[in-house]
Amino acid sequence: MMKQGRRIRTLAGGCAIAAVLGLSAWRSGMFFDADFYGLEIVLMVCAALAAIAGRLRPGQIRTPAWSFAPAGMAALFALELALGPATVKGTTDLLIRWTTYASWMVLLAFFLIPNEDNRKAGWRAWHAVGLFVVGGGLAGWLGFVGDPRLVFRSGDIALAATGARLAGYLEYPNAFGAAAAAWVLAQWQLLLHGRRAEIVFAALTLVPYTTALLLTESRGALLALAFGFALALMLQRRERLGMGLAAAGAAIGLSAWVARAAFAAMLDGHPGTAVWPLAAATLAGALALLALRGRFPAVRAGRAGRIAAALTTVPGGAAALAAGLAAAYAALVGGGSADARVGGQFETAVSRIAFYTDALRMFADHPLLGAGGKSWRMLVGLYRQKPYIGNEVHSGYLDILLDVGLIGLLLLLGMLLWCALRLRKRADQAWGPAAVLLAHSAIDFDWSYGFMWLMLIAWLALHLAAAEADRASASVGAFAAADANAEGAPRRAVRHRGALHRIAGLLPAAMLLGCAAAALPAAWHSLAAARAYADAPAAAGPAREAKLRAALQANPAYTRIRLELAPLLPPQERVELLAAGLRYEPHSPPLALALGMAYAELGDAARARDYLREGLRLNRFDRDAQNAAIARMARLAERLSDAGAESAAREAAEAAAEFFERYRELYRRVYAGGNNPWDAKRDNLFSGAKVNAAKAMLRIGRTQEAQDVLREVAEEENGDWREEARELLRRLDEANRPGG
Repeated sequence: MMKQGRRIRTLAGGCAIAAVLGLSAWRSGMFFDADFYGLEIVLMVCAALAAIAGRLRPGQIRTPAWSFAPAGMAALFALELALGPATVKGTTDLLIRWTTYASWMVLLAFFLIPNEDNRKAGWRAWHAVGLFVVGGGLAGWLGFVGDPRLVFRSGDIALAATGARLAGYLEYPNAFGAAAAAWVLAQWQLLLHGRRAEIVFAALTLVPYTTALLLTESRGALLALAFGFALALMLQRRERLGMGLAAAGAAIGLSAWVARAAFAAMLDGHPGTAVWPLAAATLAGALALLALRGRFPAVRAGRAGRIAAALTTVPGGAAALAAGLAAAYAALVGGGSADARVGGQFETAVSRIAFYTDALRMFADHPLLGAGGKSWRMLVGLYRQKPYIGNEVHSGYLDILLDVGLIGLLLLLGMLLWCALRLRKRADQAWGPAAVLLAHSAIDFDWSYGFMWLMLIAWLALHLAAAEADRASASVGAFAAADANAEGAPRRAVRHRGALHRIAGLLPAAMLLGCAAAALPAAWHSLAAARAYADAPAAAGPAREAKLRAALQANPAYTRIRLELAPLLPPQERVELLAAGLRYEPHSPPLALALGMAYAELGDAARARDYLREGLRLNRFDRDAQNAAIARMARLAERLSDAGAESAAREAAEAAAEFFERYRELYRRVYAGGNNPWDAKRDNLFSGAKVNAAKAMLRIGRTQEAQDVLREVAEEENGDWREEARELLRRLDEANRPGG
């Protein structure tokens, strides 16, 4: 009966691991915080109970110190909240996330350490999720699953050479490519290290997984795979190198052939026809890989056996890998359909230099502890030196550096180094796939996906738990011998060290429980706010306002809700609502701009000017905001003048002219020596700002400047603004004529 209960618990634990990873992948990789709150609450509650149980029953329930490691990062975000971050919501969300990551690691240790059966269940769960994630992506490409998220489509050849890239449930080809690359390397390692059934599984999945990676057209993921593969080779024993090289060559060659066929089928509008090349290559690859692995005894003595033996030497394996890479190059680059992304068009990589340069400028202003969670999104407008769209800094390490500074980055790297030291005896199996995820995160925003962290932590925990079991087994005999020989003072010293060890073990558990005490209520309120906010679009009138009010009451730091509620309120209440939001995000461009617009509606020219000026300072390359601020102040000047408030009208007009001059100077400086879009005569993007600024200039007596600006618009090729500019110039000419 006890044995049956143990089996049920093992099965339930494996299913729980698969469910957490599978659900987090399916929900857009948990990129969006609103999707993650519910799962975070469940994991934190369970981990808190496990941590308490581990302290109460240390001999029976194992929650070692390494399982609490991510709690250190959570504590840093809690400290950021106390110090006053750039965004309270962003910092709170990352406190919740890192507490969840620590909770996930504790729960994995709780389940995996006790026995080998649990660890086997954990490995099966991890690989089952690989089938779900990678297989689901391939099914979406082939048209077997009607989920539009699975395939990214674009007419821009720099973004998708064939017009389509595999994005999977993560909805982003680069991040999906990194996950697929990690599973590719995991299958390759399983082929080398696994048992009989595991070897067959790896042989059957290596080609499809590699095909999925190639269909992402992610150069970064391929580079990360190359890095992880090189590291894995360095850590392998020499007797496995030849086999590993040959297997990699066979997989990449066959997968490239399938990917070429799949791209062609997608271009023809019949992606499902690629299933036949995929099936053929999967079967051929499995047979070849199993033959290389020596799984067919009858073949060993013949000619095929001699070929396999030659290929599994280091020179033979290197030749097989070179042949596979050459075949892949011929299929995908040398005239292949993916040439534009695999073989060239590196503009996206070059553009990230601008992100990284601005990020380092931001870091210089907040070097030790950073500016708080998600500070890039909040502050990028202030540091951006060129106009670009970039809500993500495209580097996980830079993101950590900006959020929690040098201290946070060193803490993260120290955590990884600690894991590496504990896994030094299992390095040949542990660090290849982990290195893929860690390397790709340096050049993209993988760490913004909760799924990527859950996946990485699960991989490390599986190996750490096995290493923990190895240590425990090795130390049992030594401990028993020491205990038998211990007498008097030596025996007391052993007991004393044990007591110190138990006290030290309380510290990480206390840290996790403290973070959970702060994060759990925050997650609960955030979940309530997210649900009310999600219901608001379906409501209308007072019902919509009520939903938004309820959402904001649940989470006052949620600025997006505040901005959507504000237009539904009377001007004075709107001002109060928006001003209150600055307590949570003092450097928010949308809040400052909305507050300036609200003051303009109230007719307060001075405060409207001040808040609009601050909003434009915080995000000066926001063209819509620049145009709107100039237009609002020009209209305010006209309204105040009509009401007889000439002094206030002049103040508003001067503000409009000031905004315009700064706007124009910004583009002159940024595009000095190049083609300035400000001077374009076709599809000009600045016509509205010019006409509104000219109206303001006329109101404060700067007639000549106004005429010069209006002539710029009048010389454009088309547009309503051109007609308005010509009409204003005609009126000025009539007014300046003698007797006019």
